[in-house]
Amino acid sequence: MLADRLRARARDAAFAANVLRATGVARSLRPGGLVSFARAARGAKFGPHLAVMLQAHLQPDKECVVEPGPGGLRRLSYGEFDAACNRLAHALVARGVSPGDRVALMLPNSIEYLVAQAALPRIGATLVQIGYRSKPAEIAYILENAEPRATLVHGDYLDAMLEARKAAPGGALIVSEPRPGETRAETWEEAVLTAPGDRPPTVRGEDAGGIIVYTSGTTGKPKGAARAWNKTGLDSVADMMLQVGMRSSDRHLVLCPLYHSAAPAFVAMMLALGATIVILRHFEPEAALSLIEREHITCTLVVPTMLVRIGALPPEIRNRYNTASLRWVMSGAAPLATDTARTFQELFGPILWNFYGATETGLVTLAGPRDHVSRPGTIGRLMRGNEVRLLGDDGGIATPGQVGELYARNSMLIGGYHKNRDATRSSMKDGFFSVGDLARVDGDGYYYLESRKHDMVISGGVNIYPREIEDRLHEHPNILEAAVVGVPDPEWGESLRAYVVPRPGQALSEAEVIEWTRASLSDFKRPRSVVFLDELPRNPTGKVLKRELRAR
Repeated sequence: MLADRLRARARDAAFAANVLRATGVARSLRPGGLVSFARAARGAKFGPHLAVMLQAHLQPDKECVVEPGPGGLRRLSYGEFDAACNRLAHALVARGVSPGDRVALMLPNSIEYLVAQAALPRIGATLVQIGYRSKPAEIAYILENAEPRATLVHGDYLDAMLEARKAAPGGALIVSEPRPGETRAETWEEAVLTAPGDRPPTVRGEDAGGIIVYTSGTTGKPKGAARAWNKTGLDSVADMMLQVGMRSSDRHLVLCPLYHSAAPAFVAMMLALGATIVILRHFEPEAALSLIEREHITCTLVVPTMLVRIGALPPEIRNRYNTASLRWVMSGAAPLATDTARTFQELFGPILWNFYGATETGLVTLAGPRDHVSRPGTIGRLMRGNEVRLLGDDGGIATPGQVGELYARNSMLIGGYHKNRDATRSSMKDGFFSVGDLARVDGDGYYYLESRKHDMVISGGVNIYPREIEDRLHEHPNILEAAVVGVPDPEWGESLRAYVVPRPGQALSEAEVIEWTRASLSDFKRPRSVVFLDELPRNPTGKVLKRELRAR
């Protein structure tokens, strides 16, 4: 047993060394910087803030973050960014935030968001994310559930926050980019103006902070997925870095909302490598292409609907911008249609990756650019440190080709849902976690998503997985997007209805859409009705809100 453990540690060490070499991080590990970092970080708890501290000592003058904003272009070096994190940490401590406390953020994509994300672990506090599109009742629900000691909010959302705080207090209130003449809350500048830029006092005790991400609520009230930094491993993160070819020289464009889970995770990866982060506050296809050209962007994270919108741009607009600097684009957070992947790679080259994971599970599988062609629809193979069980309705393990509920186990699993033991218990089996996704695996270990468990349609006693039908509809040249749900049927229990968004300027009929599915799908898998929409209802991370479609 001892020999096995020693061999495993040797393999892990060799793998880590390979990652450091391949990403270019090893070249920046100068003895003087490492010694300086070791002194500054003495006694610090594990967390994403350590990566920023390390880079601030290794290369303090390197560009860390760039944000085009209403006040002009802002650029911070790693040294400046690290000091900004320390000042906010000191300011929060002065306002009563202690290790184990929670701090809520309701901010747009911005430098302030990244500063807060890296500042809170320094004082052992947990970040609570609130989407900036949330309404007062939704905000109040999160404040009541999370009980934050302090709240950071952008001026544009202050009215909604103040309305929510009438029902649920959120502690000290700090507002960034306040409206002119605003006096209802302390401003970010006032809070940090006199705060020191050195490291805040060492966190005592076991609590190293963490993050609570409230799930998108596609099926009901959101649940707070709670992850503690001192219990989070990095196996799959390092594996993804190596497979994708992430580098310390990368310039990463933030397009997805930072208040979800994927975008800040990729920012943390980039900061750990010493790369540069470029922030786009709100996604617009042409604005993204313009920023890619102007800032020589090498990589970005997207949700599939962003790929659709970029691909739908007129060629004369798309061809205006030079995007040759792009080395890799990662898609996640929602199912990636095969046709969407192929169209994007025809336009931009074989640079598109796709990962499967969830807020609760972290990174699980990864598919590369060639997989979209050779294995259409795959979400890839397991990343390092992951185990998966596909369980049938009887609890038995599904064989290759059979569909089962996907349960994952790795070192990134959340500790549970905040104040919701029942939801935590119902999602776990023998240490494996499920978010209700149904999948199958082939003989070569490639996984394929079929549906969410609550999306599965039972028609005439037969289980139907909408993903297969949606993929077929996305192949139609005049269909931009499609979603399939089950609707009540007096004869069959449920029948299939397709909601279709035509491409701009294209006309479609219900008969034409149904006929399109005839050649490749069994009769029971064909939609019985079609509804045309200008756009599909989605949450901010790109997931189609099928409960809204079913409610129609």
